[in-house]
Amino acid sequence: MSVNATLIKRLGWLCRDECTAAMHIARHPSDLTRNTQWLRQRTASTMSLRMPWWPYDAISWVAAALPLEARVFEYGGGGSTLWLADRGAVVAVAEHDGLWHRQLADSLPSSVRLLFRPSTAEGTVTAASESGFFDDYVAAISGEPDDSLDLVIVDGRARVECVRRAIPKVRPGRLLLMDDTDRTRYQSAIDLLSEWERHVFTGLKPGHRAPAQTSVWRRPGSPGTPISR
Repeated sequence: MSVNATLIKRLGWLCRDECTAAMHIARHPSDLTRNTQWLRQRTASTMSLRMPWWPYDAISWVAAALPLEARVFEYGGGGSTLWLADRGAVVAVAEHDGLWHRQLADSLPSSVRLLFRPSTAEGTVTAASESGFFDDYVAAISGEPDDSLDLVIVDGRARVECVRRAIPKVRPGRLLLMDDTDRTRYQSAIDLLSEWERHVFTGLKPGHRAPAQTSVWRRPGSPGTPISR
């Protein structure tokens, strides 16, 4: 693709995002009223903001729901990892991209356990947006004991399979979050969680010009309740 064609494509994305945001604000003016910081944060990186790339209401809801020293596993790290670490969470992150892994390694505190799980030439688990196989990436959570995690964040590759692997790792009464749940290709993951309490957050988010959707599920039961298998 030529430089001019690339520029035109990027401008198209920018116009689309700005128009989408304008329409969202027109329909939901309270979203901007409650989140006035979006105007200055919409073009910033979430790493510099030390904030998750989720709608503001999702950030507030998760912050209120997490226990002290929460145990968290992330598929795909970033500003959310810094945000969690700032709140005293014990965090493990699986990352598949080598360049981003190196940037995370330079930015994250030593308390975060960073796992590099690149795609491989052979396997069974694929991703819609990238070539290669992601079996090792999906399996990165396998080392966590069942019923041990207060929050699992699924915001990387092969999300349906990541959700499938994460389900038994979440403690009863605790949370699983998946970003971009408005994408039809993630319906299978939503179906897997049909018996869990679901909270859907759609709105403006830091580091992004357009509104987005994030869903958080709470596993049935109360923390500390034994699970019969």
